[in-house]
Amino acid sequence: MAITTSPLDDLAEDLTRVLNIPFRPTGRGRITFREPLRVTDWSVPMIFDSHAARDGDALVPTDFVGYVLFASLRSTAKGSEGRPWWTCTLSDHAARDIVEAVEQTEDEGWLIGMDVLLDDLTPVVAPRPSRPFARQVA
Repeated sequence: MAITTSPLDDLAEDLTRVLNIPFRPTGRGRITFREPLRVTDWSVPMIFDSHAARDGDALVPTDFVGYVLFASLRSTAKGSEGRPWWTCTLSDHAARDIVEAVEQTEDEGWLIGMDVLLDDLTPVVAPRPSRPFARQVA
């Protein structure tokens, strides 16, 4: 007997793979976090992959993936710990567009963070050898 999965299950797995954030399909044809997450659980992979950046204490989206995901994020009221839990619910179209955008970027080459032009860097100058301490006699 062959085991078949729904296209939404496959899409949730693809989204989990490309964003390193756990997603699952819902019964209503949407894709959501597997469970409510703390901000560090979803923001660290987003910052590492350059989909978001820190601006002081705030997080700001930096590309298409960041803007789509940030529009879908919702936070709960702060609990007794003072930190809210976050949920994210995406339509299948939004999830598919995120996967396609990330996979298109991966086809262009592996890139983390911002590009740095190596020609603009200053050459490294070797330090001068230090002299041993000279004794001064009074």
